[in-house]
Amino acid sequence: MKTLHVISHTHWDREWYETFQQFRLKLVHLIDKLLDILDEDPDFKHFMLDGQTIILDDYLQIRPEKEEVLRQHIQSGRILIGPWHILPDMFLVSPEAHIRNLLEGDRTTHKLGHKMNVGYIPDPFGHPGQMPQILKGFGLEAAALWRGLSDQPPELWWESPDGSRIFLAYLRDSYSNGANLLVSNNDAFAEQIAMAGDSLAAHSAVDDYVIMLGTDHMEPSPYTAQAITYANEKLPDRSVVHSTFPAYLQQISAKIKELEDSIPTVRGELRACDRMHLLPGVLSTRMWIKQRNHASQILLEKWAEPFSVFAERFIADKFVQTKWVDRTPAEIASNRVQNVAPIIRQAWRLVMENHPHDSICGCSIDQVHDEMKPRFDQADQIGEEITHQALHTIAQNTDTQSNEAFSSIVIFNPHGFSHRDRVEVELNIPEEITVFELIDADGTVIPHEFLGSSNEELANLLLSKNSLRDTIGAINEGRVAGSAITRVKVVRDGSIVTIDAILDDNGQPNIPEWQHAESEIAKYEADPGVTHFHVIAHTPQASKIHFISPDIPALGWGTVWVRIIDAPETALATEINPLLKPFLPLGLRLAQSEWGEKLLAKLVTGDEQQPPFEIENEFFKVAASQIDGTLTVTDKISNAVYASLNRFVDGGDAGDEYNYSPPIQDLFFTPKLISLRVFRDAVNSSLEIEYALKVPAAVAADRKTRSKKMVSIPIVSRISLVPGVPRIDIHTELDNLVKDHRLRVHFPAPFAVDQVDYDGHFEVVRRPIGIPEKGEDWVEDPRPEVPQRAFTDVSDGKIGLMIANRGLPDVEVIEAGSNSTEIAITLLRSVGWLSRDDMPTREGHAGPAFETPGAQVLGKWMYDYSIIPHKEDWGAAYQQA
Repeated sequence: MKTLHVISHTHWDREWYETFQQFRLKLVHLIDKLLDILDEDPDFKHFMLDGQTIILDDYLQIRPEKEEVLRQHIQSGRILIGPWHILPDMFLVSPEAHIRNLLEGDRTTHKLGHKMNVGYIPDPFGHPGQMPQILKGFGLEAAALWRGLSDQPPELWWESPDGSRIFLAYLRDSYSNGANLLVSNNDAFAEQIAMAGDSLAAHSAVDDYVIMLGTDHMEPSPYTAQAITYANEKLPDRSVVHSTFPAYLQQISAKIKELEDSIPTVRGELRACDRMHLLPGVLSTRMWIKQRNHASQILLEKWAEPFSVFAERFIADKFVQTKWVDRTPAEIASNRVQNVAPIIRQAWRLVMENHPHDSICGCSIDQVHDEMKPRFDQADQIGEEITHQALHTIAQNTDTQSNEAFSSIVIFNPHGFSHRDRVEVELNIPEEITVFELIDADGTVIPHEFLGSSNEELANLLLSKNSLRDTIGAINEGRVAGSAITRVKVVRDGSIVTIDAILDDNGQPNIPEWQHAESEIAKYEADPGVTHFHVIAHTPQASKIHFISPDIPALGWGTVWVRIIDAPETALATEINPLLKPFLPLGLRLAQSEWGEKLLAKLVTGDEQQPPFEIENEFFKVAASQIDGTLTVTDKISNAVYASLNRFVDGGDAGDEYNYSPPIQDLFFTPKLISLRVFRDAVNSSLEIEYALKVPAAVAADRKTRSKKMVSIPIVSRISLVPGVPRIDIHTELDNLVKDHRLRVHFPAPFAVDQVDYDGHFEVVRRPIGIPEKGEDWVEDPRPEVPQRAFTDVSDGKIGLMIANRGLPDVEVIEAGSNSTEIAITLLRSVGWLSRDDMPTREGHAGPAFETPGAQVLGKWMYDYSIIPHKEDWGAAYQQA
């Protein structure tokens, strides 16, 4: 007998065409109603809460008194939750984010009852190839999904590149194939559910079919149980059951085992678009979201978590069984948080709130994406502070003693391999020292350059005598708000006394100087001629330098020492402004890594504005064209020459947030070169290239071509080479003043290939160049743009070209002739609609037809990417990506 498994569910887009708070009100109504139905009707057996546990968090924040009744229904199996914390986009978040997502889902399901042991991922826009291995790692032997597959049966095996295999319940008629059933009309329901089952029976190897009674934000129907009862009476040749995915899988397990060898296997990633929309344009919509997410993930994965673990070890070893009363004042004054795992978990939860596909993909209304920014901000605030505390703790507990040096710099490497790179550091030097040099562990001098000095004003207040006493009262043992007073001056000028103090978060209080200042302040408080106190507080004056680090071990740290020298005329000496802070070890990190990149200053020495406009190190020579500003790179190791690199190409886009759709009569533009400059110092060399890209202001009113009005977009690229580093770094800034267009940067390679390697999720994905031929009944045009993570690489086996990026996931590799291949990275894609239905590239809408002016991404943007020529294949270069 055929069995129709009716799975009552809702698909909950947490934010999309409405905001999170607007949708949450609907969620509260939905779960309130569900609980009432479960209480009133014992025959309403099951409801699936979309495979994501954050729904419960959102609900219980409003209805905390409902936790126990929810727990009872979850434990009894009437409400199914998990395994995910949120349903993410699968390609736009990191592989580690998937792990954290499932871990968080495990925590919630363990707290409330049982986890649904099925990898339910119905609606993401495609699936990475390693997902079976990820799911198996969490004890999930089956998955259920809709998008990404083609004309295949509902029963499949899905195999990862590593060989992991799980059963795949393919929802070939969508996760909503029962949403339109007229549950309130018994006869109609019986007729319609029979038809839904027959639609699947034509393709199925078993006699059990999944009918998904639900869709986006759909509430449960109180008529479900009686409709199922009636259908069983009306359809004697079918069994209609109120079911679940685990029950369905249990029911067919024996048959699947019997048919194991004949069940088809799909391997690797799933990105088909013939039967359902894949919506690949989301890879480039609102690119700032992808960049922010990338930076936040790197901060947590590479910095906050690993180094806080090392710091915890130092603290545990040092303070084990040590009472607070037995610690020194300096140890007590430290505000470093111990047991940071729950704090880092909170940062991950904030980041993951931005990972649902409608959020991270940029395909929602503008307000939704505006509300993503504070989540990234808060996660970064946690990550940066935890990282700062961890690095400072490790630096304090690292043996940096040297007979030759008065100070030291501790450098950290977050990579899984030894690494060297350019480092920028702010040094606080005792005021009596004016000339110094850097040395490594062997005493070898390390060249460095001075970049300037600065400090930050923390307070500037004019206070009455009464108000001053309140302020002074907040100072305890030379500290205010946790910061140490390291220097303070008290000076009278007429009726006003100025108190000028230096506060250092990482320093120790200068108790004698503060006590002297206190007595001076008390004297002036008693002086009737003094009416006000001018209180100024600022951080220590810090001098910025940069240098090339020695090799730092994998996930480790190393030390560079600062040595006083007596010869101010020495070329390697640096004269600095007098500084106001005694020695403290400084925890820093490799400048190539993500966190803190915003602190990097521009190089301002060695400005050259005459040809040749070339820079080089021991690996590469880079020359800028005086005609169009493109780059020619000569690989000194392989002698290969790569021409016309970093070429900007702009085309129109009449699409929406989901799909790139060029105008029927598109026009393409490249920029005009404005200026070239070369900068050199002892540490690195760089080219600064300024362009003007004149393009149409928008698409024309008929959306078939681009407008006649032209607007110029200013673009500046800075190309940098560092001694000892086989990588060419590019930082590009632009001011987008144009709508309805796509801007990409191109990198040709002087050889042809038919397959390309892309950094993926726990794998390097090899994909063919080109796209399949579109069939007549396809619902969407296949697109050549594909997802990437850290890099895309082309190679002929002898030489190769890798283009690495930071948070730029949209890439196309183009056959550019018989002996040329071109990598094109999307920098921005400007569109003005959430969804449109007048595009030749996709059938119908993908969402509501709302205008989204924020998706035009007007304004100033920055991008970081790198050129890495190499020998052999990607394995020779990935460590530089």
